[in-house]
Amino acid sequence: MKRDPAVLVLTGPPGQLRTTVTVENTADRQLAVRAAALHGLGEVAVPTGVGAVIPAGATVAVPVSFSVDPATSPGEYAAELEVGGVRRAAVVRVESHLAMRVSPRRVLAGPGRQDIELEVTNEGNVDVTVAALSRARTDDGGPDPGPDVSLVLDEAVVATAASTVSVTGHVEVPDLDPTRRHTARIPVGLADLDVIILPRTASESPS
Repeated sequence: MKRDPAVLVLTGPPGQLRTTVTVENTADRQLAVRAAALHGLGEVAVPTGVGAVIPAGATVAVPVSFSVDPATSPGEYAAELEVGGVRRAAVVRVESHLAMRVSPRRVLAGPGRQDIELEVTNEGNVDVTVAALSRARTDDGGPDPGPDVSLVLDEAVVATAASTVSVTGHVEVPDLDPTRRHTARIPVGLADLDVIILPRTASESPS
């Protein structure tokens, strides 16, 4: 299907939708374009700043970019782009944005089971399932990986786009060489939880 070349196309993730608009100055003096607005994605127009000065009688390609609601789902949306007081038909193609963080990002743990509470923030525009069980090999700085550390959540959760969810569960750490520091990076959805197991004295070692 051919698209009308007069229709502007904006593409990118929600935080960086971009296009270039051709602006013709038919006046006999220079024209300063300071702002633009995107209509149609939400109840309120989305403004953005533009810095372009167009000489009299000239035509200039003006780049514009917008940040819309971070939860805007990937897809194609009909809209209008207003530049210099003139509206033009536009199509907004929102791309997937995958980003997640977990808090705390690092935890100390010892051999055995340790309860844990985490906040998982989905900063993207796609729902992400956080598995109830995740594992990662331990690393003591040597050439070979060690046994797994496990993160066991009470249940799998879905972190919806642009939201934060609290999860509870526990970390399971196997018996390890007590004279070495071990680390493990466990996947939590799209983020990572760093587990640090410090060396122990004899009195701290399991009996």
